Amino acid sequence: MALEAINKVKKVEGEANFIIKKSQTESKEIISKAYLEADEEYRRIVDGAKAKAQSIMDEAITLGNKAAEPIINKGNEEADRICNLPKEKISNAIKLVVERIVNIHGNS
Repeated sequence: MALEAINKVKKVEGEANFIIKKSQTESKEIISKAYLEADEEYRRIVDGAKAKAQSIMDEAITLGNKAAEPIINKGNEEADRICNLPKEKISNAIKLVVERIVNIHGNS
């Protein structure tokens, strides 16, 4: 009877050790899987944030270009107007600059 009890205890201890090892293996697998899932979720969140940031930047650039368009057009029109001045006006402006600046300060 005592021998049977000892054998049963040994058998139960063996089963318990098997269950413990199996549980440890399963817990390691669960932890490993959790790390992988966390990494995937992290990458998904980061990629989503990058996409949203790029979208915001693109929208800001578009709005900036729309806001700058009238200013650029006005600058181009003024540049064209200056480039298309009659030669006579340009000559008069050059003479005026020479008279006021060069002739007055020419002796210094």
